[in-house]
Amino acid sequence: MRKIEGYSIEYDFSSFKKIADLLYFDGPFLSHYVSGKGDDYLFYWADRDDQDNRWLVLRVSLSSLQKYVGKELTLLELIKNPNDGYLYSVDVDSDLHYHNIKLVQPSAIPVDYLPDADSYYEFEPVPAEDAEELMTYELTIPYKERNRFEEFLHKIGIPVSALKKVVNHAAVF
Repeated sequence: MRKIEGYSIEYDFSSFKKIADLLYFDGPFLSHYVSGKGDDYLFYWADRDDQDNRWLVLRVSLSSLQKYVGKELTLLELIKNPNDGYLYSVDVDSDLHYHNIKLVQPSAIPVDYLPDADSYYEFEPVPAEDAEELMTYELTIPYKERNRFEEFLHKIGIPVSALKKVVNHAAVF
C-alpha cells in the first residue's frame, strides 16, 4: 500500500452504524455510516495488501451527501473538500480491527487513490441489514401549510406532539 503522510491518531469507529453501501462490486467500495453522535461519514475503499484494506473516511453533511446522490457533486469534490478540512486514512484487517489511523489533508492523498473527476453517483444504495431504524427522511412543509399538515396528521391518527418528539430540528422556509 502507498505511504500516506498524516498525523497518527487513535479513533474509535466501533459506534459507527452502516446505513448503506453506495458503490458495491464484489464488496463495498463506498459506504455511508452514521457515528454514535449522528454525524454522516463516507468510507471510500482506496487500497489493499495481504492483511488490510485501506479506507478514506470523511465526515459529510447531509446536504452534501444528498447532492452527491443527486448527481450535483462528485465523489472527488467530496474527498477534496471534506467538512472538517481533513479526512482519515484507516487500515482495516479481516477481523474488522481499525488501525494505522491518520488525519490526512486532502492534498496528501495519492492521486491513484482518488476517484475520477467525473465521479458522479450512478447506482442505487444497498441498505445495510439493520439500517431501517437509522434511515433519515427529510420533509419540507411550507410554513403557510403547517396547519393543513397538522390536520392531516390528526386525520391519520398521528398526534402532532408525537411528531415533535421525533423531530429534533426543523427549518422554516
